[in-house]
Amino acid sequence: MLLAFAKSVALLGTVVAAKAGRRIATTVTAYLVVGAMFAVSLCFLTLAAYRAMVIAMGEIYASLIVGCAYFVAGLVVLLIVQFRRR
Repeated sequence: MLLAFAKSVALLGTVVAAKAGRRIATTVTAYLVVGAMFAVSLCFLTLAAYRAMVIAMGEIYASLIVGCAYFVAGLVVLLIVQFRRR
């Protein structure tokens, strides 16, 4: 009886560890997506969309609009990740 209980506890521990590992992997992946969004926000400040906005509105407004848009998108993804963890 005691041996069966020990096997059950070991099996339960393995299942819990597997679920925790999966959760950690999902969280790390989500944070990598957030990091990529922030990296893309920096890249878009120097791409053709930025230059087109410079011509249309001026350099300062173009920087603010493109940079803030991707920064807000990164923050939204970060909020989604945080809400998924709860």
